[in-house]
Amino acid sequence: MKRIIYIGLAASALLALASCSNNLDEKVYSSLTESSYSYSAADAQKVVGACYYPLRSYISHTGLYGLDVASSDEIVMPPNSTGWDDGGIYRRVHYHTWNSEQVHIANSWNPTYRGIIFCNIAIKQFNDGVIPVDDATKASCIAELRALRAFYYSIVLDFWGDAPLITEPTTELPAKTDRATIYDFVVSELKEVTPNLSEVQGGTSYSHMNKWAALTTLARVYINAEIYTGTAHWQDCLDACNQIINSGKLALSDDYRAPFREDVEAIMSNPEVIFTIPFDESKAGGNYIQHFSWGAPLKYRFNVGFTPWGSGSAMGIPQFINTYDPDDERLGYTWIMGPQYKYESTEPIMCAYDFPGEQLNYVNRVKSGNFTMENEGYRMLKYEVKAGSTSSSSTDIPVFRYSEVLMMKAECLLRLGQAGAGDLVTQVRRRAFKAHPEKAVVTDSQLKENSSYQYGYYTSDYGEKVDRGNMDPVKFGRLYDEYGWEFAWEMGVRSRMIRFGTYTTKSWLSHQPQGDYRVLFPIPESALTPNPKLEQNPNYK
Repeated sequence: MKRIIYIGLAASALLALASCSNNLDEKVYSSLTESSYSYSAADAQKVVGACYYPLRSYISHTGLYGLDVASSDEIVMPPNSTGWDDGGIYRRVHYHTWNSEQVHIANSWNPTYRGIIFCNIAIKQFNDGVIPVDDATKASCIAELRALRAFYYSIVLDFWGDAPLITEPTTELPAKTDRATIYDFVVSELKEVTPNLSEVQGGTSYSHMNKWAALTTLARVYINAEIYTGTAHWQDCLDACNQIINSGKLALSDDYRAPFREDVEAIMSNPEVIFTIPFDESKAGGNYIQHFSWGAPLKYRFNVGFTPWGSGSAMGIPQFINTYDPDDERLGYTWIMGPQYKYESTEPIMCAYDFPGEQLNYVNRVKSGNFTMENEGYRMLKYEVKAGSTSSSSTDIPVFRYSEVLMMKAECLLRLGQAGAGDLVTQVRRRAFKAHPEKAVVTDSQLKENSSYQYGYYTSDYGEKVDRGNMDPVKFGRLYDEYGWEFAWEMGVRSRMIRFGTYTTKSWLSHQPQGDYRVLFPIPESALTPNPKLEQNPNYK
């Protein structure tokens, strides 16, 4: 039944996106269509659930996830002797030299607008009585759908700025709406629906847009408001964070690794996970982070039933790794590093490509963003992949964690000149310094210091010579570093870099600044070509 409803929604979405070309007309291959299907009240949650489906497309090395993390100063995806060049698409993300035909751009735009269109259709179905539910259920479902749609539009706001704002099912080609108007829409929608959203955290609300997920979305939009509109909204962000904190519904996990486990039952009751993208290797695949980071020999370390793709590619940029305190347990929980051994064994794992006969030993050294060797660069450990996994991981990807709420509140306090930021960051750090609790403590003054990141462009392999580039201090740089240590491998790093002023000004590894206009991505060519109403973002013409 879920599949039938999903196909009906998808077909309607395709019609809504159709251009004047007749070759996009709907073809019906079954006598059962959306118009002939008789919905029941039991279908309500299935219709709502279908609108979350596009989120799984984000977690891809050629999608929004790869675009976000690999364009940052934390992670790079260089080619190697097993490939990983694919026409230079990953290098262009690192260099910030993408254009409107970059595959990552379309693979971020398409699922975002697909989710928006699904929400529009579902909202109309509830409003028109197509789905026969009582008034309370109707109000609840519509509130959730509007919050989810606002989340999708927060991605549009952040990635593209001026873009189509579509709030009803339509076959009309959309024109662009200015960024400030999209910002106002997202904020007003979230503020209006929040009182009608469920306050239940975990359990049946797992991976749904409940009140706390909506408020976290709102806080993220507010904290970047100055970038989006030119006007700061630090107090509004602080107020949203305080609503979440004061609810008592969320808490930090005792174990930093807990939100990234593959144990679904444990995650559903985890008080730190606010909103997540669920995966299941057999029923809801798509989490392949291990494939595009691990090297093939790591199958023996984790005892999995698949072979990762070649030497892997996604790895930590050494300049970022060097910012960690060696006693910070998040270093070992986040990154695969050092000599590698077989699963529950002391038997060494051997290299497969560049150094046959030598033990695989991941070192904090990357040749460049242009090429690297199989044992170079620390790899992804953060998201658990259980022994016996066959390909896609069943580990869910958290979108919002409670630690981010605490960190955003700390940032707002600093920017407003109020006290207390150090205490909040100390809370987040405590679980990472259990063996050295004294190192967990950080003060407001320390958070105002410059970043410890040693920015610079490597002008030759392995950083023998460095052009430091822009060396202006990063305001609240220590807080910037704290974000990096807590949220490495997680989405959101790009907008954070823009907010702190590093994304288009600093140099790292093989990256040099390419212009301030790179804070926005181009509208994909595949969306521009069939729609003469759309205009490309500035400087991408």
